[in-house]
Amino acid sequence: MGRQPREPNMNIYRTVLCAVAVLGMLACSKKDDEDGKQPAASASASAPAPSASAAEPKAEPGPAIEPRVKSEVDGRPDGITGSPMAATGATAALQTPKGWAPAKGEITVVTAPDKKAQLAVGAFDPAEGAAPKLPAAVTALGLTDCQWSPPEPLTVGRTKLAATGADGVCKRGKTVVRTAYVAPTAEKLLVVGAWDPDGDATSVFGAMRSIAKATGDSSGIAACCAALRQNARSAPPDQAPYLVMAASMCDGMRSSPQGRQALAQIRAGLRGANVPSSCR
Repeated sequence: MGRQPREPNMNIYRTVLCAVAVLGMLACSKKDDEDGKQPAASASASAPAPSASAAEPKAEPGPAIEPRVKSEVDGRPDGITGSPMAATGATAALQTPKGWAPAKGEITVVTAPDKKAQLAVGAFDPAEGAAPKLPAAVTALGLTDCQWSPPEPLTVGRTKLAATGADGVCKRGKTVVRTAYVAPTAEKLLVVGAWDPDGDATSVFGAMRSIAKATGDSSGIAACCAALRQNARSAPPDQAPYLVMAASMCDGMRSSPQGRQALAQIRAGLRGANVPSSCR
């Protein structure tokens, strides 16, 4: 009889099967690890970086200052003709626009009929300059949050007064208001103009160009005398004679060192007639 085939060694067979199973488990475990890590890495790579501008929003810039006073005033003698006005202590005067209403105080303010443009007029100490007087003028105009450009030299009016001036921007409530000032240094006069976006800036600068030294007026009341003569022309018949008389008294006193004190006599001579703002 031939030799029968030998039965395979079952122990070796089982060992091979176990080795194959173990290798399979390790391969699956490694694949699971790689599969689990891949989405996290992908998500990390695709996530957008936080925006610096989104985290810290930029502040809105304020309104820009418009440079106008140099071109509107410097070297131009073509000022307006209106109502004369001077400030106590100043030796120059200006013409304020016709129809603008004055309000007397430490700083005199004249306002356009539509309330959209104003002028503030005052005197300053030449030893300090005009800058320390600006806050009082701004307050009188009812403005806040003012920003000013650096002052620059100007030649103002027909008498060519040496002055400084600057442009600015302020607020009246939520309204942006443009501003400018001129200050003839030796004459100690400060004039600040303010106008809304649709206000009468033309009259503001025309008044600034009208600034002139009061020739021969050591008392500083020339503007009062001129205002009295002008008011006499349009005054009611019962008041005109008193205005004419007061203007004559004013002309006689304007060259006197005591002329400013004599204004009380002029006011008494008016006897209830309307007193110009420059005489109060």
